[in-house]
Amino acid sequence: MVEIIAEKFEKAMKKGFISTLALMVLEKEPMHGRQIKNAIEERTFGGWEPTDSTIYTILKDLREKNLIRSIQTPGTDEKTITYEITEDGKNTLEIMIKKEQEIRESMRSIITFTFGIKDELSSDELNKLFDHSSPFSRKPHKPDEIETLQVLEFQRTFIQKRIEVLNQKLQKIEVKISELKDENRNEDVS
Repeated sequence: MVEIIAEKFEKAMKKGFISTLALMVLEKEPMHGRQIKNAIEERTFGGWEPTDSTIYTILKDLREKNLIRSIQTPGTDEKTITYEITEDGKNTLEIMIKKEQEIRESMRSIITFTFGIKDELSSDELNKLFDHSSPFSRKPHKPDEIETLQVLEFQRTFIQKRIEVLNQKLQKIEVKISELKDENRNEDVS
């Protein structure tokens, strides 16, 4: 039962994120479904590869909410549906970006506290890690090689710092286990 509830939460979160990303890419220019899917993959450095059915379900939902509309673009066949963001979509996107920034700030606090890396990474490194790697950044939707390299390097640094902290915790656990085993052996001998 718990797994089913968690799965529903996960699907709702993904739908919200993909909807926001779809609005962001459409804010730049009208696109058809495949272009939107590819743009989302680029923005997330391949981290999210939504299926075609997910994209078209999201687009249908956004259209029903009047956040996007379909348009016919010259030079495309009539089966190709191109979407553009509406005023309601732009206003919703502004709110969603603010909400995402609030969530990101909360997550930054939770992650740095939970992973015990607050003191290991500087504020600048943390800001770059969380801000530059966000697919919700209003930067050009196709990052250049330097930006991609920076994001990947910061992700690597984050993981390396996390491994260091975990190794320190593991050493403490090993010491405690050894102490407890020694105590048990000493009690058995007595």
